[in-house]
Amino acid sequence: MIALLDCNNFYASCERIFRPDLISKPVIVLSNNDGCVIARSNEVKKMGINMGIPLYKIEKIVRQYQINLFSSNFSLYGDISNRIMEIIKNDISNVEIYSIDEAFIDFSQFANYKFHATSLMHKIYKWTGIPTSIGVAQNKTLSKIANFFAKQNNSNFFHIDNSELKFYLSKMNISDVWGIGRQYSKFLHNNHIYNAYDLSKQDDKWILDHFSVNGLKTVHELRGIKCIDIVTEPSVRKNIRISRSFSEETTDYFKLQQVISTFASKASEKLRKQNSLCSSIHVFIKTNKFKTFHENYYYSDKSYFDSPTNDNSLIIKKSLEILNKIFIPGNSYKQAGIVLGNFVSIDQFQIGLFDNLKQKNRRYKLMKTFDEINNTFGSDSIKLGSEELNNQWRVNKTKLSPSYTTKWNDILTVNI
Repeated sequence: MIALLDCNNFYASCERIFRPDLISKPVIVLSNNDGCVIARSNEVKKMGINMGIPLYKIEKIVRQYQINLFSSNFSLYGDISNRIMEIIKNDISNVEIYSIDEAFIDFSQFANYKFHATSLMHKIYKWTGIPTSIGVAQNKTLSKIANFFAKQNNSNFFHIDNSELKFYLSKMNISDVWGIGRQYSKFLHNNHIYNAYDLSKQDDKWILDHFSVNGLKTVHELRGIKCIDIVTEPSVRKNIRISRSFSEETTDYFKLQQVISTFASKASEKLRKQNSLCSSIHVFIKTNKFKTFHENYYYSDKSYFDSPTNDNSLIIKKSLEILNKIFIPGNSYKQAGIVLGNFVSIDQFQIGLFDNLKQKNRRYKLMKTFDEINNTFGSDSIKLGSEELNNQWRVNKTKLSPSYTTKWNDILTVNI
């Protein structure tokens, strides 16, 4: 049996940990630059406010119902997520961290699913303050469906037995099935397939003709057949992309240099975390696509390294060379980004004939020290001179909560 543990309204719940006065009150978490809704408490969901809706469209409702707004605080959410996943892995060995707020757990070793699920949820809530729900079923796809029903259950637990499949699958909208996106949902509706049970009855050949092999696996799992295993090792990314829209446009080449340098450094850090080297880098800058009174511009270019690398300075240097080629003075730029690609494992790449191994080893030790300092004292404790000293001009986060658990200056002060 497989369980799916999901943190309820995760971002909103994280904000409530250090603000217990907000429990049972409406909470919304906003996207970068406070643009759109990316998380809602149950109170907000009942108001009919949808995910992704721009803030300016609901300002009247926010004022009317005194909804508490928060800028996205990903350093806080990431740290709370790590704590929750460690609690799970300390109790159970076979765990797949699926996302920042979800984990698949092998429950086959347990006889009493509800007892162990309830105990785990209680421990997580007691140790972190985050409410969770757990759905248990024969496979991953069905455990996702079980979790959907768990969120509607007062106990936050739900178990689907194979004998009950038809009943619960028929109540599951096809658009809510794991792996079925918006476009697939439209196609299925056009073919009179409206719920998970309808999909499970379709012929294998028809599924293969219109979907991928993964689509067939999903259908088989809906029938109660286990096709998708729990993956305990995190998958290695095939590329790393970092991009942002700015709160205000800029024509300043120096500002763009700092932005691209910062993105390149962050991407390099992620590259080192997965023990990879990149062979290529793609840089792009954009004007504001929502301004209709002038032509929209998108400039980009790609370049390759002489030898695969994850070195901050080399990646920044290459990214700025590309920026210098694509930047056109006079344009007001609203977005920028970089993409690192063509990865090889740090243990498997071919050393170049003329590579200076002594220098490479020195740079490797330097990057290791660089990461250790930032991991110990907080992100951005040390950075290269070409990076931004602050990003307040391009990021609008007027409702940002403190990073209580990751920054020394934000540690909660309690008066006794």
